[in-house]
Amino acid sequence: MNFRSPIVFVIIIVAVVIVAGWAYFENRSAEKKRQEAAIVAETPKPVSNLANLDPTDFDAVVKKEVAVATEKAVAVNPEFKISAIEVEIGQDLLPESTNTRYVFSAPTEKDNNWMITVAQVSRNYIRALIPKSDYLGEVEPINAGLWKYNYVTALQLAEKAGGLDWREKNELQSLKMTLRHAGAKKWLLWIVEYKGTSGDLVIQLDANSGNVVTE
Repeated sequence: MNFRSPIVFVIIIVAVVIVAGWAYFENRSAEKKRQEAAIVAETPKPVSNLANLDPTDFDAVVKKEVAVATEKAVAVNPEFKISAIEVEIGQDLLPESTNTRYVFSAPTEKDNNWMITVAQVSRNYIRALIPKSDYLGEVEPINAGLWKYNYVTALQLAEKAGGLDWREKNELQSLKMTLRHAGAKKWLLWIVEYKGTSGDLVIQLDANSGNVVTE
């Protein structure tokens, strides 16, 4: 081959340009992938907790717990009716940090309410007659027709109604949620209580509509 031929020089130049161009674009592609990987690594993954999990995933658990609690309450006194539900959640808002109390009342029990506590992790429960003067006071049977959503939905509604903003500005210690009839109009309410080191926040939600109740 005559390397002094103009055609050969052109071919060599073209080949060099192609190789250089391919190397350039390969480097650009590799650099872009490195940058994208760095962005992904730096982006914090959202923590899955009761504030963002799907509330419907908890419907079956709640229904089962209510059924078991009612069965055990009626075995003690056939007149017992579920009258309040109290859910305590740890500061991490994780499902496994939840304890639930189901409270029952009866006309024949003048001084006491009956309560069963269920631990989310162990699934163990504790049953006891509790003096009304010590805990919750007078409670009336829950109107099940007004109870439209579970405690996870209630928490997420409370977060949108100011709870999340409060948590971003305060150190949450614990969170308590109570379903019961309350107020002058005896609404069936989810009462959501955020407890912090520098103060508390209480949000009341209509258990039927989900609207905030301010009375």
